[in-house]
Amino acid sequence: MLLVASFGAFLAFLDSTIVNIAFPDIQRSFPSYDISSLSWILNGYNIVFAAFLVAAGRLADVLGRKRTFIFGVVIFTISSGLCAVAADVEQLVGFRLLQGIGAAVLVPASLALVVEGFDASHRAHAVGLWGAAAAVASGLGPPVGGMLVEAANWRLVFLVNIPLGIAAVLVAGRVLTESRASGRRRVPDLRGAMLLGAALGLLTLGLVKGPDWGWVTPGTVGSFVASSVALIGFVASSRSHPAPLVEPAFLRVRSFVSGNLLTLVAAAGFYCYVLTHVLYLNYVWHYSLLKAGFAIAPAALVAAVVAAVLGRIADRYGHRIIVTAGALIWAGSLGWYLQRVGTEPDFLGAWLPGQLLQGIGVGATLPVLGSAALAKLAKGGSYATASAVVSTTRQLGAVIGVAILVILIGKPAPGTGVEALRHGWVMAAVCFIAVAILGMLLGRTRGDEGPADAPEPEVTRNPVAPRIAKPPMIAPTDQTVRTTGQGDLLRQLPLFAGLAPAALARLRHQTDEVELEAGSYLFHAGDPSDALYVVRSGRLRVLQDNIVIRELGRGEVVGELGLLIDAPRSASVQAMRDSVLVRLSKSQFDEIADRSVLAALVGTLATRLHTAPPPTIARPASPEVVIAVIGLSPAVPVRAVAQALLDALSARVRAINPGRVDRYGLERAEATADKVVLHASATDASWRNFCLRAADRIVLVSEGPAPRGAQLPARAAGADLVLIGAPADQEDRRQWEELISPRSVQTVGYRSLRDDVRPLAARITGASIGLVLGGGGARAFAHLGVLDELEAAGIVVDRFAGTSMGAVIAALAASGLDAAGVDAHVYEYLVRHNPLGDYTLPSKGLVRGRRTMALLREAYSGRLVEELPKEFRCVSVDLLARQPVVHRRGPVADVVGCSLRVPGLYPPQVYNGQLHVDGGVLDNLPVAALGSADGPVVAVSVGFGGNPSGGPARPSGPLHVPGIGDTLMRTMMMGSRTVADAAQAQALAVIRPDTRAVGLLEFHQIDAAREAGRLAARAALPRIISLLGSAAPGITNGAVNGNVRTRTYSRAPS
Repeated sequence: MLLVASFGAFLAFLDSTIVNIAFPDIQRSFPSYDISSLSWILNGYNIVFAAFLVAAGRLADVLGRKRTFIFGVVIFTISSGLCAVAADVEQLVGFRLLQGIGAAVLVPASLALVVEGFDASHRAHAVGLWGAAAAVASGLGPPVGGMLVEAANWRLVFLVNIPLGIAAVLVAGRVLTESRASGRRRVPDLRGAMLLGAALGLLTLGLVKGPDWGWVTPGTVGSFVASSVALIGFVASSRSHPAPLVEPAFLRVRSFVSGNLLTLVAAAGFYCYVLTHVLYLNYVWHYSLLKAGFAIAPAALVAAVVAAVLGRIADRYGHRIIVTAGALIWAGSLGWYLQRVGTEPDFLGAWLPGQLLQGIGVGATLPVLGSAALAKLAKGGSYATASAVVSTTRQLGAVIGVAILVILIGKPAPGTGVEALRHGWVMAAVCFIAVAILGMLLGRTRGDEGPADAPEPEVTRNPVAPRIAKPPMIAPTDQTVRTTGQGDLLRQLPLFAGLAPAALARLRHQTDEVELEAGSYLFHAGDPSDALYVVRSGRLRVLQDNIVIRELGRGEVVGELGLLIDAPRSASVQAMRDSVLVRLSKSQFDEIADRSVLAALVGTLATRLHTAPPPTIARPASPEVVIAVIGLSPAVPVRAVAQALLDALSARVRAINPGRVDRYGLERAEATADKVVLHASATDASWRNFCLRAADRIVLVSEGPAPRGAQLPARAAGADLVLIGAPADQEDRRQWEELISPRSVQTVGYRSLRDDVRPLAARITGASIGLVLGGGGARAFAHLGVLDELEAAGIVVDRFAGTSMGAVIAALAASGLDAAGVDAHVYEYLVRHNPLGDYTLPSKGLVRGRRTMALLREAYSGRLVEELPKEFRCVSVDLLARQPVVHRRGPVADVVGCSLRVPGLYPPQVYNGQLHVDGGVLDNLPVAALGSADGPVVAVSVGFGGNPSGGPARPSGPLHVPGIGDTLMRTMMMGSRTVADAAQAQALAVIRPDTRAVGLLEFHQIDAAREAGRLAARAALPRIISLLGSAAPGITNGAVNGNVRTRTYSRAPS
């Protein structure tokens, strides 16, 4: 990729220098024109190049950098052919203007492709190599141009671009990956670009014609005044246009501003002395153009090597020291020429040493300045625009340098004007000395520092670090904790908390203690109600018709209703782990049933009635306390994993590792802390079995491929899985899913345990944020704006679920892409490539669906749901069974394809022996598929395009009959409206973007939908952050756990 993209820069900059070497031959072909008129062949190209670079950069951000790059190469190639057949100077200048437009289009797209393809730690080096390619082009241009002119004439220097351009287009189409900037796509300020071009052209006109017209004549003064007016118009246009050529945020980045200022000065000196070299060698030393080309080539070759090496050094030590030293060496090379180069040719003794010094100076200055200007820009931003500004500055420097040189040398001819040409070297030396002095403005910029000064999002947000008291962490110990008997633990149980001391003392002697092993039943539905139970330690689950409806933990009461009304048991109760219960018979209960005990029972019953979930949804009533970390092989570092998990848990709650304990020691630990972490290796069978029986939640740690089922411990099914070491391949992940259907899967590295277990710790503490994205066709593009706002607010989402188009976006987010990456993929695969384009005779559907599936497979690159870095679920509907299907395994493209099969629009999809249609038929907002056991869930509802308040959508104007596809989608979602309303009640918060202006199949309305999502999320964020903090204490302590970095608004959301 770097090679192909850099070839674009090579093509454009090769033309700049190759035409410079052909300039004397062009002058001989048109003897009636003076040098000031012919200079427009060079400056016309540079002016258009500079004026339209920024606009072209913005177009690349909008339309796609690969597409823009190829388009620019095509324009450049065609205009090169036209230049070769120009009949006069006027035609040549006109075609050069067109060629400049092509260069302006391809160069920023080329650099943006390079910058987008590398992270911050390697970006400076990559940009340096890109700059080195430009330097090589600048160096090869003179000898290649000389050879071509010697072989034929100046026309051949333009014809050489044709085969190069064709090759670039063919290779780019195969190698480059499309990328674009996220956010709203606006047409750039073309008016501003034209005003900038006019300002530069008029300024150049005044400079080059000033000596002929006179500096105080109306023509010269008028040119400068008109240039100033055009420049003022450019500034005014930039301030009023929604997509200005230069983003105001860029101007707040010190390294960007200073890097461009230094580039302007350095480029003026560079282009000034390059043309001076050619004219001096041809006019004074009487070198042929071929020989002159080879004479100035060494500097470019040295520059390419130096730029490649110093890019790495700049990454480590910063750009400032490199630029300052390089500029001083560069200025020294011009001093050498002024002192040692005379009128008699002396290549080895006088010319070559200066070339070597010049190569070092160029390589250490110009490419490094470009990377310094971009070093602090945030990844995913408008790289093409930013790089275009840098290139514009370079070309503006070229215009100024050539214009000033024309003023300095006047009208030189062969054998004359030696001193005039030497003035060009003086002017260049002054420029480089200025760069060395002003280099201190760069400040501290290093490639590995990341985008510290990057532009922030549009809304001004100020990070707030809330002062939340952190619970004390109890250090782990390997000492055994032991108790004898019940002690005073009964007093801590809520049911008995109000008893008098005498009644509590009698209770200790009268109650029975019941021990249940993991998996055994306390009673079954229909059994007589002869006692009630209080969970002293352990965990139980309540089942009706084999469906888990509730989980009960320490202090919870079991069987109280049947005892009070003397009715049979209405449900079965099973121990999930080794549990100890206090049994109270009916007669014993009657003895202690005072007012406090009855009040506690009534409160328990009322709470359960109030929070009763639907019969298909299990709702844990108490948190999981005991976490067992179990190694599956002797070599697994289970102790290190347990310690890393303990550290991560301690940042959120009180967590301890009590070491090896007995049953009573574990009870005491549970009473002391919020989370108790036990760990056992595969070789310690007895302790491992105790941990497995006593755990509320099990974490299995494995290294290498999935074991056979016989090697797995009891209760392995549904455990959390930690895979340590290299990421498992697809087959291993599939085997793990089939063996244990893990609750979650985390891949951790040996050296990054603390960071890698953060998502698991968030799940265990109920702080793992889930995001559910509803279906709604093109309206689902509002999810892009929601993702962008959540990311800007610092909210880390670990779990995703979605239906239909929401599933498409949720899967991309679960793949590890940031908001900008998701946005880019959606635009590429759903907007640029119409997924509904394969229409067919409507026997099974309006479209075949083959194009959609091909795009999905390309977007997800053959990945499995099991191997996504974040949890992902999506929902489809089994057409034959008439029930929703929650997909948690299989190829991402296939399960997402099942979820978006709109009936009538697409034919049903055959998958796993079922006929699947769009999940929105029965569940358009699948909150239940994600569940809230591991943390709060935020849902985004877009399907009905309603008001943010949740009310029904009503048209504000005359009714319009929608298209057939829109009608099919609306009809499909009507059936799931009631389910969606119920799902919204299960979510912690619901974001409802107002997408009524977007048709369900109007994919071109992506900008409007995204903006609706952004506005809705922005308005809801303060409440969501508050609710997240209430739902899971510590979740907003971003400085500790990184889940949420809370922000406040400096102005009201608009």
